[in-house]
Formats: sequence, structure tokens, C-alpha cells
Amino acid sequence: MKSIFEQVEKNINRLAEADVNWARPASAAQLRQARDGMAAIPFGKAVIPAEWLGNLHGKKVLCLAGAGGLQAPILACAGAMVTVLDLSERMLDRDREMAAQERLDIRIEHGNMCDLSRFEDSSFDIVLNPPSLFYVPDVMPVFREVYRVLKNGGRFIMIATNPIAYVCDYDAAAGCYKAVNRMPYCSADHDDQGDWVEYGHTMESYIGGQLQCGFVLTGYMESQMEDITELYFATKGEKR
Repeated sequence: MKSIFEQVEKNINRLAEADVNWARPASAAQLRQARDGMAAIPFGKAVIPAEWLGNLHGKKVLCLAGAGGLQAPILACAGAMVTVLDLSERMLDRDREMAAQERLDIRIEHGNMCDLSRFEDSSFDIVLNPPSLFYVPDVMPVFREVYRVLKNGGRFIMIATNPIAYVCDYDAAAGCYKAVNRMPYCSADHDDQGDWVEYGHTMESYIGGQLQCGFVLTGYMESQMEDITELYFATKGEKR
């Protein structure tokens, strides 16, 4: 029987091969902007604030579950020493292609975000985690590992889906969204999800979990998409 992570990898590989929009690499304009000292990491319709990233030159950055040829190349073009770790080889292929095309030195690692044992304590200045925590049943192992591998004064920038995306389903007959699911959410509890693996976590897990691990939260923002239930949020946590 496959583990949930084997199934997640299979699912994401399939979507990457289908060239879904979130698996597309950085544009020439985005890379040029980063080389000019204005790295912009997309966050829904917005971007991560420049002050959250700071001066990236020479900084050690881990793109955690962040493959796809977008974040890592942008950060590398801004002068960061980038490592990208992801469960999907097809997503990592995008980073390999971008690194070769743009002559970027990006360390590429295939692995699970819940296990960062390959990295020593206090290895990174920044850990950037784009939306991906909905693929793990428990966020705490991730937060604990991130805290361990960050240097003192390091920053954890996490982007996640607001729980409203899981609480609400669209009712075609009524022509509107209705709150029908309790949190936390697990796709395995719904017959219509097939082999898709996804977890909806509570804000208590996202915010309280970081605080429990020792992070001091110094930044919070949201980005609303066209779909009213597609609401993303980002936090900046610091290890002090």
C-alpha cells in the first residue's frame, strides 16, 4: 500500500507534466528584476514584501517544498545561495532546467519537508515555504524542523491557504458557496476526491504551531483571489 507521500508525489508529478499554472518557471522579466536587486516572490495577486526578504546577497535560503522553477531561480538571481527541496521530481526538473539555462548554482534535493535531517542545525538564514502544507497531515514536524535548521535571527516565510477554502463548498443548485465542512479537513473523508491527498489545517495549527515551536511572528498579510474562497495568507516568523 502506498504511503500518503508516495501518492502526493505521484499526484504532483502528474500535474507538473500537465503544465498547470503554478508549475511554470520564472519569466525573463522576473529574473531580470531579481538581478537588479528587486526580487519579487509571487504571493497570490501580490508579492512577498521586500523587507521580509531583506538583502539576499550571500544569504543561505531553503525553498521548502518550493520546486517548479519559480522561487529558487528568482532568489538565486538576487544573489542568494539557494537550496530547493521538494517531493516531486518533475517539479524539481523545472529548477534543474532553469539553473542550466540561466547558469545558476542551485542545490536541488529530492525529499520530504517533514524530514530535514540531511541539513545541519542552524544551516539557513531564510526558509521560504510556498503553499504546500496542505499535503502533510500535521504541520508540527515541519515547523520543528524549520526552526532547527534556521540560524538565530533567521526568518521563516510561510504561505498557506486560509481554512475557508476547505470549510466551504460550492452549491450549484443554490448558486453560492456554503459552509459544509468541519476543520481540520482530510480529502480521504470525501468519496469524490479519489486518490487526491490534501489536508486543510486550522489557523490555530498554522499560527499557534509556529508560536509553540518558538517562532516570533513579525509579519502577516493576505491575498484574495477572484474565487471568494481562494484566500492565501503569509506569515513571517523569526527565530530569536
